[in-house]
Amino acid sequence: MLRFRPPVSSAIAALGLLLMAVPAVRGDIVSDWNALALSQMTGVESPQIAHDLAILQASIFNANQSLEGTYYTYGYGAYPAPGAGPAGADSQAAMIAAANTVMQYLYSGGSTDFTSLYNSQLSGIANSQAKTDGIAWGVTIANNLLSARSADGAGDASTTPYTPVGTIGYWQQTSTAGALLPGWGSVGTFAIPGTGAYMTTLPGGSITSYLQSSQYVADYNQVKDLGAAFSATRTLDQTSQAYFWAAGDGTVKMTGMWNQIAQTAATAAGLSTADTARLLATLNVAMADASTVAMATIYDQQFWRPETAIANGDIDGNASTDVDSFWAPLISSPSLPEYVSLGATISEAAAVVLASYLGDNVAFSLGSDINGDGSIDLTRNFTSFSQAANEAGMAGVYGGTQFMTSVTDGKTIGSNVANYVLANDFALVPEPAGAALVLLGGAWLLGGRRRRPGSRRAA
Repeated sequence: MLRFRPPVSSAIAALGLLLMAVPAVRGDIVSDWNALALSQMTGVESPQIAHDLAILQASIFNANQSLEGTYYTYGYGAYPAPGAGPAGADSQAAMIAAANTVMQYLYSGGSTDFTSLYNSQLSGIANSQAKTDGIAWGVTIANNLLSARSADGAGDASTTPYTPVGTIGYWQQTSTAGALLPGWGSVGTFAIPGTGAYMTTLPGGSITSYLQSSQYVADYNQVKDLGAAFSATRTLDQTSQAYFWAAGDGTVKMTGMWNQIAQTAATAAGLSTADTARLLATLNVAMADASTVAMATIYDQQFWRPETAIANGDIDGNASTDVDSFWAPLISSPSLPEYVSLGATISEAAAVVLASYLGDNVAFSLGSDINGDGSIDLTRNFTSFSQAANEAGMAGVYGGTQFMTSVTDGKTIGSNVANYVLANDFALVPEPAGAALVLLGGAWLLGGRRRRPGSRRAA
């Protein structure tokens, strides 16, 4: 993978940077584009949102880091990581131009809003050759990534032919909606080398084996009890969790909710523009690839939803699963097979990335639009990213749409994908050995002067 590594600075410049107090720049450029993008995505499904935000944030990140060089630029497959941009180009102008280029291409219906933000942000940068060069470079960065992703299969995923098998254990449609994104498992990945090594199978390796297992009995009875529309054992808080994470039509879906969490956490941590760009690029690349693996598994395994399973408990080959023809879930089932949980997969990938960059024990609040009308209906408070991911996964059980095994295995996929992205992309460029020695020597000299005989330390 080609990556950009900045040139070694002179000794004097390096020492000057060490001594100079540079205030951190808040990540408003990045967060503003992310928030505006989400506002245009309320009719889009979770895997698509992650895919499009991965393109957006990777473009912003590369526009910035090809000029600043703190982190290795992103590249993969048909898109080699860009080298150094034009000397002296304004990196913020490049980021703004890259973001606008991506969003104008992907969501042309929001063109006016994108143009407004673009002009507003650029107005804060003085006109100069650096600004002009930055804008041109940002456009180039964005167009190159858009071109590389143009044939990744995302455009055909919703029209891929799919016919449910319709026999015992296999998914049967529970609404009039067609199968959701049946071809998404074939969409090109952003970081992992294909989906195969990350996919999983039902316990026992087949639908029949799982249906006849004690694990299935436990999963079946758990969701039958806790996920029923009128469950007598589900607590009020568990009901709240189910509705909160349902992420239905008209909302920003699960991937959007995790982007909102990331924006809040980045602001609270006071991240710089560069670090906010890095965080959101890593987050969305990980969620995009985790989504693709989950969707590949979902349509490979084709397992039925709890409402179909419980209505057919008398003919599933397991004497320990009691039928209930009148059982209904609290939350309407999404129109795709059950195994694995897409929500659990996405959430675990997101939580692993956020915890890696910011630490897990970060307290935050998040609002949820339950009915898709654009307003916040519920707000929940969290003490860690892992707590939120656990809730998001269990929400499927409490809502009656997922079996516990699906949640557990989805979390494993999300964690594995996120860890691969963290280990292979968006890494810090190490200090060149020569520059590091100069910096160390300069610090030693300054320290020696402060400790000369007769000097006094400040209290």
